[in-house]
Amino acid sequence: MISRKRNVFDILESLGPGTDGNAKNILVRVDFNVPLNENMEITDDSRIRGALPTLRAILEQSHNAVVMSHMGRPKLVQKNEDTDGKQRKQLTLQNVVNRLETLIKAPVLFVDECQGTKVTDAVSKLDKKGGQILLLENLRFTKQEEKNDPEFAKGLANLADAYINDAFGTCHRAHASVSGVPSFMDAKLCGVGALVQSELSYLDFTQLGEKEVVAAIIGGSKVSTKLPVIKGLLNSVDTLVLGGGLAFTFIKALGVDVGSSLLEESMIDTARELMEEAKTKGKKLVLPVDAVCSASFPSGPMALKDTKTFDLAPGSQGIEDGWMGLDVGPKTSKVFEEALTGVTKCVFNGPAGVFEI
Repeated sequence: MISRKRNVFDILESLGPGTDGNAKNILVRVDFNVPLNENMEITDDSRIRGALPTLRAILEQSHNAVVMSHMGRPKLVQKNEDTDGKQRKQLTLQNVVNRLETLIKAPVLFVDECQGTKVTDAVSKLDKKGGQILLLENLRFTKQEEKNDPEFAKGLANLADAYINDAFGTCHRAHASVSGVPSFMDAKLCGVGALVQSELSYLDFTQLGEKEVVAAIIGGSKVSTKLPVIKGLLNSVDTLVLGGGLAFTFIKALGVDVGSSLLEESMIDTARELMEEAKTKGKKLVLPVDAVCSASFPSGPMALKDTKTFDLAPGSQGIEDGWMGLDVGPKTSKVFEEALTGVTKCVFNGPAGVFEI
């Protein structure tokens, strides 16, 4: 069984209500990495909605929430090469303020930095009666976040009296806001949010009924980054479906050409070992048998005539040179559907194809 983690309700019980001007500031790591259109309008707010139970719980106990998140991969901002400010405008968390205010039905303060005196001043001005939300700027605007810089993590920890991680999609990352901050705070005042708690409960496969059939769909670009996930799931699920860029490494390991598709040459032997492990354990490991391809990585929507579908089944010629796989083909869709028929519980991790377009 997955060991029980201290959660937001445990932390709030430890702190007590923030009445009589005794409000505490609680640092909350969320995942507001939401998709935006060209007008900087949110097209899917499910990640914001996922954080609402935790934020509401904090406000209802008359405490303040200091909220932090990343958005996208602002490499130009990190390198000070965003000369026209376009990337900063695209990836600023100010873009989520209005939607968060609408959903939580409360004002949201915003500070356009995630460290430094501007941030500490903003936190110091939060109402001692509680009930306020302060959203910090995109954590990845600074290199220190992804490098898990201890000074950056310490600076974030010093902003608050307690810490809650409710960013399920980034829990595995050794970043300052995820693994660094708790090391500088009282462990009894660190815990997970309501969203992470619910996901952990769902992922506890040790209490399944006899009739439960469990499957996992794993996508993403690299076998190397998903290796611990895949190995762990081979011990827990009945069926493991692999898609996305990482599937091409497994397909190559079967001797099928993958053209110019994403491929980790150094992980081909590992892929073979994983397939053999699945076979030994009696697990069903399902791979794509065809792929929709293009001659180059698309920069936007593309016409069907600019794509070509290649067979990937063992013994086929695979993908021609100069073509790269973008998504599964119609044959694979049927294979995946058949593999998942009868499944009673399914977990999904990572994109199973090129979703950026």
